[in-house]
Amino acid sequence: MAALEFTEIPLAQSGPDRDRFELFAREFLIAEGFRIVEQPDRGADGGRDIIVEEDRLGPGGANVVRWLVSCKHKAHSGTSVTPADEPNVRDRLGTHRCHGFVAFYSTLPSSGLGQTLSALRPPLEYLQLDSDAIERKLLDSPRGRVLAARYMPRSFNRWIQASHAAALPSSPSTDPQYSANRFFLRPPHDDLKSARAEAAERGAMVFIVVYDPDHPTRSKLDFSLGYFMEYQTTKRLVDQHFVAVVGPSNDPALGALVPEDNPLELCLWVVLAPDGEILRREGVYANPDEGMKRVRAVVAQVEASR
Repeated sequence: MAALEFTEIPLAQSGPDRDRFELFAREFLIAEGFRIVEQPDRGADGGRDIIVEEDRLGPGGANVVRWLVSCKHKAHSGTSVTPADEPNVRDRLGTHRCHGFVAFYSTLPSSGLGQTLSALRPPLEYLQLDSDAIERKLLDSPRGRVLAARYMPRSFNRWIQASHAAALPSSPSTDPQYSANRFFLRPPHDDLKSARAEAAERGAMVFIVVYDPDHPTRSKLDFSLGYFMEYQTTKRLVDQHFVAVVGPSNDPALGALVPEDNPLELCLWVVLAPDGEILRREGVYANPDEGMKRVRAVVAQVEASR
């Protein structure tokens, strides 16, 4: 069963929010690493909604793949996207000098359209981003969760509540802090900006751990955070009330949170309120009872102030 409800994004036909799905597609593609060449706009678009480019590196050097993105938002009716919705695909690709076609759909292509699009390969490329594929990518990455919280807040918050009990299955991803699925129920952010963006959408606090990347033990990160977050109860509390970020002190935004007289022999724990106020700042205490106690204290402090 799908976790996110694409019907939270308004219909594309009319109204002040009729561009919402295309704007969501643009932000999603940026998060996936594509470069926007032509933005979504209103009026005649020549059969394209967005055009993006992808840089690829290989043994023979670098090349650029130019993609035509077609956005079709049919989640409200639940119907599939048909060949009539996507006429003259090859001609449109040629008109816009594109090498590939991205089907960005909130439902699925019909079998007929699926065959047409699959037949583009080769020499052209085809990428299908249907509702399941989009949801998987959103929920499997910290930056994706920011978009899910912004565009589908009700179903995203329900998913957050329902998934507190267990770690999430996630696709392989880089984890420079070695903390995903070890200390938290879901992969933490690795930069403060994206963590604060998700926290703002959820009205949550930010749980920050800063370490010295040049320290032989990375400021005892594994030892201290491992004990602090050992209890499943602590993990659930953090997942429910905070957005976690773990990062190095050479990141300017994170380094600015470290007091000048702190040499980071021990990694630093900082809690930010949604408005950016520092609620707590101290070394990560390597004790599971203290970890649970201190997290509960911050949660109680915030709830008492509301």
